Amino acid sequence: MAASEVIDRGVLDGLLESLGGDTEFLAELLEAFYDDSPRQLAAMQAALAAGNAEDLRRAAHSLKSNSANFGAMALSRSCKELEEMGKAGMLDGAAEQVAQVAAEYEGARTALEEIQGGG
Repeated sequence: MAASEVIDRGVLDGLLESLGGDTEFLAELLEAFYDDSPRQLAAMQAALAAGNAEDLRRAAHSLKSNSANFGAMALSRSCKELEEMGKAGMLDGAAEQVAQVAAEYEGARTALEEIQGGG
C-alpha cells in the first residue's frame, strides 16, 4: 500500500507547519512515536491477558491520539474502536482488534519512514 493511502499528508504537513517547518524536530517526534507505540501495543496485550479493560482503553487511547497527530488515520480509527471496547468493558473480539492495530501500526510506520526518506 502506498504511503499516501496510509498517511493523511495534509495532517502530517499541518504538523510540520505548526513546528515552523523544523523537519529535525518532526523526525524527533516520529522517533518518539516509534519508540512509544510498541510499548502501547505491549500494554494492550498485557491488558488482554489480565482481562483489564481499563488498561486496554488507556493504551488504545494513547496510541489513537499519537497516530492521529501523524496522519495515520486508519490506525487511529482502529485504536478508537479498541478504546470503545475497553470503555464498555467488552473484551470479546479485542484480541483480533489488537492484532489489527499492530498490523496497521507496522503499515503506518513503514509509510512514515518512506515519507521521511523523501517519498
